[in-house]
Amino acid sequence: MAIDGRLLAFALLVGCAAEEPAAPTFAEVQDEALRGCAFSTCHGGGTGGLTLDGSADDLTRLLEGTSSSGVPYVVPFDSAGSYLVQKLDPDYAGYGEAMPPGLPLDEATRAKVAAWIDAGAEP
Repeated sequence: MAIDGRLLAFALLVGCAAEEPAAPTFAEVQDEALRGCAFSTCHGGGTGGLTLDGSADDLTRLLEGTSSSGVPYVVPFDSAGSYLVQKLDPDYAGYGEAMPPGLPLDEATRAKVAAWIDAGAEP
């Protein structure tokens, strides 16, 4: 019995298709990108305009808050329009300086933050 070439190609394509990686969770973003901010003198005490204390309230503050320039910290499904992503870019040219000051987050961590936002900024 001969196997139709199109059927074989389809079976191989379906069987080899890579699954889309799961979107990062807020807990991962909080742990990998924001933890240092929460314990800093700036955001731990709220003097940097945004309080991050490592609690579940951080998510609410990010989703409901805006920067002093009026840009939302996080716009679900729009990492490019989110102030958090803009400020984490080491080439940031807006108000103030890129965050965190000094040593920027690595590209993989910044990409994880953007992926979390682009997936809807879910908990």
